[in-house]
Amino acid sequence: MRMKRKIHGAVCAVITALTLSQTVPAKAEDPTLKSLVTEALANNPEIAARRERSHASAAAARYAGALEDPTLKVELEDLDSSSPMNISPGNSMLTRYTLSQSFPFPGKRGLREEMAGKEASAADSLTKATELDIIMKVKQAYFDLAFYEESIRLTNEIKELLSSMSKVAQGRYSTAQATQLEVLKVEVELAMATNDLTVLEASKAVAGARLKSILNRGQDDTLPHVPGLSKAPVAFNASDLAKKADSQSPLVKMLEAEAGASELEADLMKKEYYPDLMLGVAPIQRDGRFDYFDVMVQVNIPIWFGKYENKSGEASHKGREMRLMAKAERNAKAYEIKAGTLMAQSSERMMGLYEASIVPQAALSFESAMKNYQAGRMDLLTLIDTERVLKKTRLEYLKTVLDYWKNMAELEKTAGTEIF
Repeated sequence: MRMKRKIHGAVCAVITALTLSQTVPAKAEDPTLKSLVTEALANNPEIAARRERSHASAAAARYAGALEDPTLKVELEDLDSSSPMNISPGNSMLTRYTLSQSFPFPGKRGLREEMAGKEASAADSLTKATELDIIMKVKQAYFDLAFYEESIRLTNEIKELLSSMSKVAQGRYSTAQATQLEVLKVEVELAMATNDLTVLEASKAVAGARLKSILNRGQDDTLPHVPGLSKAPVAFNASDLAKKADSQSPLVKMLEAEAGASELEADLMKKEYYPDLMLGVAPIQRDGRFDYFDVMVQVNIPIWFGKYENKSGEASHKGREMRLMAKAERNAKAYEIKAGTLMAQSSERMMGLYEASIVPQAALSFESAMKNYQAGRMDLLTLIDTERVLKKTRLEYLKTVLDYWKNMAELEKTAGTEIF
């Protein structure tokens, strides 16, 4: 009788743990997750590559409107034929030093600077988009890790239940109240729970490896302890998120910047109808003295108008393409915000339903079944069925919580702003 009470007390304790584990209070801010996001922003090579491209574009913008280098030309005329290898001003009758500088038609340099500035802005926006994508990946990998951590804990608690059930079955078998088959069925359930733990441990290791890869860590590094999944939903305003996604989306900004660069390129091609100017001055040295100088003015003659028309048309079409792509991206963002909000709200309602009724009812059903089995009023197969329902219910609840947080991470990326 004492052993029976001890087993019953152990069963009740485990059931209580299974029922109340979802009520762990959530922290206002998870310092572990925050530190991992900070680490990824600092060390992720994809982000670093985007930043290098952004720096390169910024450097290009700073010299885009600069003048071409001046040129210096030295001409030696009437060299002394008796010393043909003596190529120097002292061996020529006349030496001309021509210094020239080209000047683009007014407006071209400014357009080139603006184009490069737009391209630098597009590169900055792409960097921001990459950062948001990496933040989402860090959070989703972190939530996967937390899910497997909690699933392993849950499965271990289920194993404790099965161990208690096994003791009850063995006790009943020893008094001829149960068959050996019942004892074996519980042992099979225990073996299946052990197998589940093996799979969960492997999945946890895969999630950890993915997180280490994103963080640019070695695969032999140790990750910090990950607490269980928070069960407290996050409050957010879907309308505000939609407005932010429309106005702050890095991908929209990138496409608009590329559209602006193409439009400026079209304007620049129209400027190619006008000639560039080259000015030069040439002091002339004769008999060791500089008595004369020449002045040179040179212009190119842009007569192949079709070439510039087609280049301008190409750039104009690219600009319109980018504008339309930006519009399409806005539409996609609006849809993604709406869909993400609906999915998050659905997961939140399901979390509440599991927490308020489904999980407690499954736990109470199992507790009642266990009492009835101990009293000989229920067969083992029914008890095992209620145990499976309890395990399935708790795992489905955890999966719902995981889906909620992964949806929230994706919603953050779509909106381009932090939600939690």
